Amino acid sequence: MSGESDMEQLTNLVVAEGELTNIARTLGRLALDTNAGHTLLLDKSGQLISAQGSGPQRDLIALGALLAGAFSSSRQVAEILGERDFRAIYQQGAYESIYTLMIGEQWLLVVVFDKQTHVGLVKVLARKASEELERILQRVRQGSAQAREQVVSVQFRDSVSNTIDLLFQD
Repeated sequence: MSGESDMEQLTNLVVAEGELTNIARTLGRLALDTNAGHTLLLDKSGQLISAQGSGPQRDLIALGALLAGAFSSSRQVAEILGERDFRAIYQQGAYESIYTLMIGEQWLLVVVFDKQTHVGLVKVLARKASEELERILQRVRQGSAQAREQVVSVQFRDSVSNTIDLLFQD
């Protein structure tokens, strides 16, 4: 890591349109296969990256932020219990349930599903989708880092060029 904070890395992440399509396709397939109302990809701060589903209209931005907060709290609970980490949370309701799974160290996959869907199916398919999403997000991070290096390189060249022009002015 180059000394950047996690927040800087998250806010500097630029997702190309093609990769957004790949993410949406993966989330859509997971929603379809699990009959989920919604599938969400969040960064760990709660920012919504992508959402798929045909469930009731919801405030997905607020939901994402709250779920990321709950996930962060569960990791603190794990620490207190002496657990290495909690990588997933299952929240069961009377009508709907939520399964949240950490992808890598920066993203969360969320599946909102009703009581007609078996949680075991959701866990298996979410794990499979998370592996696919992790590969996509790894490509996104590499592309984002290369784009930042190119910007820095161009800025550096311009700066050097301007300095040389100043030194050799008549």
